[in-house]
Amino acid sequence: MKIFVGNVDGADTTPEELAALFAPYGTVMSCAVMKQFAFVHMRENAGAVCAMEALHGHKLCPGRALVVEMSHPRPLNTWKIFVGNVSAACTSQQLRSLFERRGCVMECDVVKDYAFVHMEKEADAKAAIAQLNGKEVKGKRINVELSTKGMVPTGI
Repeated sequence: MKIFVGNVDGADTTPEELAALFAPYGTVMSCAVMKQFAFVHMRENAGAVCAMEALHGHKLCPGRALVVEMSHPRPLNTWKIFVGNVSAACTSQQLRSLFERRGCVMECDVVKDYAFVHMEKEADAKAAIAQLNGKEVKGKRINVELSTKGMVPTGI
């Protein structure tokens, strides 16, 4: 079972550390730590459920309560938007909020100085691009355009 772990400090948390946290609940198959979130794959569903119940709200770092829940796959067809020149001070949640004012955001991931935002509807994605391209966010003008892949099938 794939588990989403939010509110992770990717700079200070290693996959090994996260695996050790989940290991008492069952077999950890793999861990992947990103900037502010992680994914943990566990072999046994029962252990994964116990881990989610026990570790949701756990403080891995002082002041940061983990969000631990079952991972949900991205919907079949989303419109993938590339956002360039993202300030280091801008979080995924702040960027998500900005795009949610223009339509339904399915996923938003900030990676260093760029991000990908997946929107449900083409019209909303195009409106977001038109309205947000060149907008100043946290002291930097963001570059917003449809990703070269545009429509993204599940799993990519």
